[in-house]
Amino acid sequence: MRLETGSMKITVLSVILLGVSLSLYVLFLLCLPPGILHNYKLLFILAPFLPVSLAGYYAGRMIEKRILFPIKEITDTANHITHEDLNFRVKMENADEELRSLIEAFNGMISRLGESFEYITDSSSYIAHELKTPIAIIRGESEFALKKDRDKEEYKRVISVSLEETKRMLKIIEDLLLLTRMNYQPEVLKFERTDLTQFIGIIYEQAKVLASKKNIKVDTEIPEKTGFVDGDELHLRRLFFNLIDNAIKFTPPGGTIKICLKYGERKAEISIMDSGIGIDESDVPKLFDKFFRIEGKIKDSSPSSGLGLSIAQSIAQLHQGDISVVSRAGQGSVFTVALPLAAD
Repeated sequence: MRLETGSMKITVLSVILLGVSLSLYVLFLLCLPPGILHNYKLLFILAPFLPVSLAGYYAGRMIEKRILFPIKEITDTANHITHEDLNFRVKMENADEELRSLIEAFNGMISRLGESFEYITDSSSYIAHELKTPIAIIRGESEFALKKDRDKEEYKRVISVSLEETKRMLKIIEDLLLLTRMNYQPEVLKFERTDLTQFIGIIYEQAKVLASKKNIKVDTEIPEKTGFVDGDELHLRRLFFNLIDNAIKFTPPGGTIKICLKYGERKAEISIMDSGIGIDESDVPKLFDKFFRIEGKIKDSSPSSGLGLSIAQSIAQLHQGDISVVSRAGQGSVFTVALPLAAD
């Protein structure tokens, strides 16, 4: 541990000086003629030893208070922490700068552990809740089919329902695994120089095909100039199609979606605008929360995990970017992805 500042440095220096003084004094006694130790002057010779000893004792206590006590408190706190209670924190009163840094790091570690446990708990509850419904449907349909002989069409209907619910379960599991990998293994992304103008052009062409199934028109505004980003094309594609899928989902037939690309001095902005039903202002701050879904707004049979926007935001942030949204109920939505341009 480096002792550079404050009273700890002075305290340790004082103890060193006291130790040196005491050693010299003992050496002085050993060098005296043997007979003098039996002389009455011995008391006067040994008298300085008492204050030196007392000073050393109190200096030691000061070191114990400043160094050992905070360490003991860290140990006690660590022993009290369990997965059921992560609210304990080490207090930093009277701690020197060096120990304060250690305590802050320790408390920060406990906070991160708490967030991880909270995420695991929330995820477990969510998975249990979300998987319970499709499993119950599959079970109910299977039991219905087995009660008596059915015709071919009835069996096909049961199999079709079970297949859709199976797809929904797979979607939940796949999205959760992807989000977990990105949060805890960001190295899964493979960055390379990407021509953003060309990339967004491809996204636009594919979006037109998807939107045409719902009779939604897709327009674009892409500049002729070329700009580059350092990104993982596979994950960037996932980001934009999560946003486009949402735009298609919340836009009624006959509506429009527009994809715009703009270059700034240091970043590019890609906006996805739709003429859909919009989002209540109270829901906007929660859009990127894990497992948040806007319920009861539309009838849509496509499987959804409630993780799409959270995944999109995580991908943007792993690219040192961000996603913002402007939306009002009944007036459509605009999702804007900001990505830093690659250095020349």
